[in-house]
Amino acid sequence: MKLKGIVIVSSKVFGEIFILDKMEDFNNDFEIKDIENLFESYIDYLLEEINGMDEKYKEYVNFYVNILRSKSFLQMIKNKDKNLLKSISLAIDEISDKFSLENEHYKDISIELKFFKNELLDFISGKLEKENFKEGAILVAKNLTIRQSLKAIKSNIKGVILETNALTSHPILVLKDKGIPTIIGIENVVEIAKNYKYVLINNDEVEFTNEKIEIIEKPVYISFQEDQFKTKDGIPIKIQINIDFPEEIEKVKNFDIGLFRTEYLYLNGIISKNEQKDIYEEMSHKIYPKILTIRLFDLGGDKVPISVENPNIRGIRYLLYYNRELLNKQISAIRLANKLKNIKVLIPMVSSVEEVLEIKKLLEDIEVGIMIETPASALITDRFKKIVHFFSLGTNDLSQYTLAINRSDISFQQFHPSVFRLIYYSFSKSKPKPFSVCGDMGSNDIGLIALISFGIRIFSIPISYLNRAKEIIEKLDKKVLSEISRKIITAYKEEEIIKCLKFYLDSL
Repeated sequence: MKLKGIVIVSSKVFGEIFILDKMEDFNNDFEIKDIENLFESYIDYLLEEINGMDEKYKEYVNFYVNILRSKSFLQMIKNKDKNLLKSISLAIDEISDKFSLENEHYKDISIELKFFKNELLDFISGKLEKENFKEGAILVAKNLTIRQSLKAIKSNIKGVILETNALTSHPILVLKDKGIPTIIGIENVVEIAKNYKYVLINNDEVEFTNEKIEIIEKPVYISFQEDQFKTKDGIPIKIQINIDFPEEIEKVKNFDIGLFRTEYLYLNGIISKNEQKDIYEEMSHKIYPKILTIRLFDLGGDKVPISVENPNIRGIRYLLYYNRELLNKQISAIRLANKLKNIKVLIPMVSSVEEVLEIKKLLEDIEVGIMIETPASALITDRFKKIVHFFSLGTNDLSQYTLAINRSDISFQQFHPSVFRLIYYSFSKSKPKPFSVCGDMGSNDIGLIALISFGIRIFSIPISYLNRAKEIIEKLDKKVLSEISRKIITAYKEEEIIKCLKFYLDSL
């Protein structure tokens, strides 16, 4: 049986299935006064699980440690209910709801927190057992907690298949960072897997079987000495890398960082000017002479004060008008860290020229670029090019705001003709300024082909997509690309575009 999913780490591996399938039922009564001791016991348990692993993984765990030791969180629990388990559940649900933003990254953390809640309650009620993951197997589960994700790595799990579609939750990022072949977003996969003994992961496809299959397994990541790939007829495509954590920079020193998302610094409480400065400076030195592009905090949504009339305001507008102190700290930190002059700044969720001019005043001599992720910015790209140094296309948000539909909705059409027309228009008006793509479409097989066909020559992608991107790019040529762009621009429906792109992908 073959099923398609969302690739986190692309590879080809085959192995025996190991299913992680637990149902929780929390009805025990505990004393509220015992809460801090119980949390400390769970923290000790978490730290024991990562003992012997790389220090950087403590950052992932610290996200939860900070929550459990937070006085405001403890007070929330005490105010909820006399039943401890019920009270903890309600308090974590409240925090989870605050992370349910339009911003993809916060939504994923909201999902992650719900699984964390189940594990914490399981631990307190004495039901949490230490899973004995089968070494060399392929793990199949609905979702993973951060502890389970780290445990899977220590157990040398060969691959992971999940039902969740939380692309940027901490457990998924851990698997991505370690290069564990991972596919997510496959509905009902746990129940399906129960009928089979083995599974093959092949890029975005899984095949369940009861017979062994002989395959040549593909390496997840090959070290590249050059930061550009070439098409069959020699067209150069420059590759940059997207990262979420400072430690990821160790793997990609031969590439520019096209997007460093700083939201996780904020979520882990790293917001002081000096803390940020030290992190940015260390990253800048490690990657020099390559470029480090830092995106300003993309916050907003439920994090905006209740008094704000529009609760969905986010990105640069939120920083400028509702959290100027945080913005000033981040910009000061970046300026102090830029001793080697290899740092650039990317402004998120831009919609007006005034917003950019305001930031440029603060940054002075640092090069500034903007995210094209709203129809407003896409339609006045020609105005922006007079005041910015470069552009970066955020396809995820641009698609949902163009279509006026949340990307998680079943009717969301990422390859809608209007989205491609807007992208094509913005790119054509950006010349001669550098124009890159950092959104998911650039690390999607057919999306990558479509965008290259438009003439875009810079892509910032996850490290896990490097091998696949190289494989596709090297099979393209000018004639094929010209045919593809013409068919996309003249298409009436998304289905026509997808059919066209899949035809060319399959023929490569």
